[in-house]
Amino acid sequence: MAVSKRLRYEILRRDKHACRYCGATAPDAPLRVDHVIPVALGGSDAPENLVAACEPCNSGKTSTIEGCVPAARIYQVPESPEALVSETEGLWITAFTSIYSGRELLLGQLDEVRAGVLDMRRLGISDELIKRSATVAGLRGDTFICLVETSDLETLAVTSEAFRLWRSIWHRTTGYAAWPDMQEILLFECSVEQAVNAGLDRFTILRASALTGHSQGVYIEDHLDPAVRSERGL
Repeated sequence: MAVSKRLRYEILRRDKHACRYCGATAPDAPLRVDHVIPVALGGSDAPENLVAACEPCNSGKTSTIEGCVPAARIYQVPESPEALVSETEGLWITAFTSIYSGRELLLGQLDEVRAGVLDMRRLGISDELIKRSATVAGLRGDTFICLVETSDLETLAVTSEAFRLWRSIWHRTTGYAAWPDMQEILLFECSVEQAVNAGLDRFTILRASALTGHSQGVYIEDHLDPAVRSERGL
């Protein structure tokens, strides 16, 4: 079964748009989503069996046991989810209170942080990235622990701005009765980063994010001009 567009976004974002075999990064190297254990040998489409791979590495693999890298060597599941939740929650609290010392921490906020950690773990995100994401979210005053960590500060700034716009419009279109869930937030942020990597300007990204919020969607490319999508490969 082919890997869905949604799952491809998640895997590329999880692996930070870099080949897990040689370290080559986009846009210098075309990236694909590769099965660690080939489908021909019984490999599944589960996140722990999928990695970002550049074209040369992907082409060089074979459907033999010797040609595979065991999934456990690339993707590690935390031994204790409870320990991860506790440590990540502490990092978020430290970051949040360092900026918003005058605000009272509410139980509902901590519940959202804990739920976000577990959601990210289920999506196959590494412990280290979950913890870095929690710190950034705390500094932003957000409780949604998503993939907000990035080495590119400009990308982070545009993603953060687009997220706030999209989330607030989404909330308004529901009559202020509902918010996007963790899966929807993750997919939206992946979509925005794809747009940034494709070279779209800030205004175009924010406009598409607003339209995406109005439609309660997650993919901003659905609201781009077809010619732009074709030109940018989105």
